Amino acid sequence: MVTVSETIHTLYLFGITLGVALLISEIFRRLEQSEVVGQVFVGILLGPYVLGVIRPNEIFEFIAELGAIILLFIAGLETDVKELSKSSLAAGLLALFGVILSFIPAFIILYPITMNAVLSFYISAALCATSVGITVRVFSEFGKLKSREAQTVIAAAVVDDVISVFLLTLAINFATAKELGFQEVFNIVWSMIVFFLAMLGLSVIITTHVVPRLWRLKVRGAVLIFSITLAILAGYAAAQIGLSPIIGAYIAGLMLAETGLKDEILRDVSPIAFITVPVFLVNIGLKVNINALWKALFLGTILSIVAILGKILSGYPVMKVIKNDEKPSPLLLGSGMVPRGEVGFIFATIGLTIGVLNDYWYANLVYVILVTTFIAPILLRFLLKRGGE
Repeated sequence: MVTVSETIHTLYLFGITLGVALLISEIFRRLEQSEVVGQVFVGILLGPYVLGVIRPNEIFEFIAELGAIILLFIAGLETDVKELSKSSLAAGLLALFGVILSFIPAFIILYPITMNAVLSFYISAALCATSVGITVRVFSEFGKLKSREAQTVIAAAVVDDVISVFLLTLAINFATAKELGFQEVFNIVWSMIVFFLAMLGLSVIITTHVVPRLWRLKVRGAVLIFSITLAILAGYAAAQIGLSPIIGAYIAGLMLAETGLKDEILRDVSPIAFITVPVFLVNIGLKVNINALWKALFLGTILSIVAILGKILSGYPVMKVIKNDEKPSPLLLGSGMVPRGEVGFIFATIGLTIGVLNDYWYANLVYVILVTTFIAPILLRFLLKRGGE
């Protein structure tokens, strides 16, 4: 239970985080670098492994998770559903090749070293996940969230996380139960299918029956309250079947993207994003143990190269299925899938908790997540400035 003094201390941490994040973000913007990198850097600098100014508790973690949910909810709202449907095949291929080109090389490298199939499988699967939150933030900085590349990357990241979570769920079940039969695999797949079908059915109900009646509510902020409630509960539902909560939040945004409430919701929810999304990004940096990273420098660098190239190369097969003249940049598509971010940290934490990862392998995985999280926004900004090429 969080005490009153801890709550007051969290207010101090919250204030320090926002203030320093604002200062560093302004410096990074003036240096023509991404705010994302600056805010993650704030987390590393002020975190428990460097200056020790910020030591997050449950409330701080809650604000960070809320920031991630709000960020992806806005991404869903700003998604052009019609454009997304045009990109569905491309997004599916981008996700599939991203998983294949990340998983197989990593497993080939890890298994001869570890001689442990479960450990190698777990780390390789963790490297497949994409942190779409960071990519969304960079595209948003350039006003490119509605571009073909951004829409394809966001859709692919959702598919990517579903595949990654499926692989990791298999690894977790195998590591804990020591056996994995057809029934267990079937249950995992079935729960994911039911979730997406339920979200589709809920979308129909909300858009046809609920949204038209929201205008009648007299309570101030009723539309905003309803929207945030939907995003949070959709995220909770996603988490219950092993998916990242941000996937549920993104789907909630999609539900409302084609309604007449879209502009009002975006206007009202944006101020919340201004004070929660920086905490989400700072929180990524807080989890980085600088000391533990040194021992993982060699192997972590090799795995980082594999992780980055696997995602970048995944953009090129997509070009084979796009027939129109306005083909998105394959390099920009692949680069958008590079960051592992908060999704990777979630998987790393789970692996350490259940005993699949020891401190050394946890450090290696964190190293890769850190490198891809820093490289991706820098690479994306460089490509976006050059028009994607």
